[in-house]
Amino acid sequence: MFDNELDVDMDQVVSFLKEYGGHHLSHLILLQDKQVFWAQENKVLIAYRRTGNKLMVLGDPIGEESRLKDAIDEFCNYGEELGLTPIFYQVSSHYMHHYHEHGYRFTKVGEEAIVNLQDLTFAGKQWAKLRTRCNKFNRNGFTFTVLQPPYSTRLLGEVAEVSKSWLGSQKEKGFSVVSFSEDYVSSFPIALLKDSESRIIAFATIAISSSKSTCIDLMRKTATSPHGTMDVLFINIFKWLKEQQYETCSLGMAPLSNVGNHKDSQMCERIMRQAYHHGNHLYNFKGLREFKGKFTDSFEPKYIGHKKSFVPLLLIQLVTLINRPPVKRTRAFARIKDLLQNTG
Repeated sequence: MFDNELDVDMDQVVSFLKEYGGHHLSHLILLQDKQVFWAQENKVLIAYRRTGNKLMVLGDPIGEESRLKDAIDEFCNYGEELGLTPIFYQVSSHYMHHYHEHGYRFTKVGEEAIVNLQDLTFAGKQWAKLRTRCNKFNRNGFTFTVLQPPYSTRLLGEVAEVSKSWLGSQKEKGFSVVSFSEDYVSSFPIALLKDSESRIIAFATIAISSSKSTCIDLMRKTATSPHGTMDVLFINIFKWLKEQQYETCSLGMAPLSNVGNHKDSQMCERIMRQAYHHGNHLYNFKGLREFKGKFTDSFEPKYIGHKKSFVPLLLIQLVTLINRPPVKRTRAFARIKDLLQNTG
């Protein structure tokens, strides 16, 4: 399907994710800005979007483990029939051998930060500053809560204002980056941090991947929120998730983290390393990695799988895709809510 043909059966997608679970990117399918390829008699789902002569796949395939290799075969054949080249973005090393059999090479694009909630105690010297910060917010009357959908029109309006304050002059992104919409926010549990006057100063949606895994998804704060606001919000979310018996929480990818550090790294990776260290005026890659590193030292490498592609051009196509205005679609969100309320 081409870009103007994004009419995906979201009922089918939601039911599939409910049965098979997902990964740290699967909830982004619910933004409805991607196409879905059903492989292996609908036992495997591959989410993608066309850009130029590429079919850009978001994350590893989802579905029956034993069928994933053949599903990749199917999708590569599908791309060949269209005269388009499949590219696999943010794939893990777990299925790398399957892509490799199709002649794919790999360029590291960053690392996913994963918090092990079972081992999280918030004790010891490493957590001292964050404990002090949380105690200060508590003394000053800030409160934390997690709400479940459905939400009132008033609440959705308040979080929309927080999102606008955070965005400022920036534009929403898409594809691999979550964007704000009231319908999307209404589909997930939402964590709120309020000041002493009960005004929302920060929020984050919590995307459920499975009964054991989750992801802090859309996160926004007001432009005037106190220093340390997101630290306090995250710590409280981890405590809540631990109480709910979740085992892991993804903080998403830290782009370009630990890319091109070795003397034998690819030239493209070494160039990306310079962007990581010196690109703060465009995007604070290093600052994002340091922020996520406050909460975990567990980072899983992510790669872009490519062949017959000039990598710098490929990355430009990817950035262009991410920076396209989000597609506004509202269908199937009631079913998404049902999925989340009955997961586990």
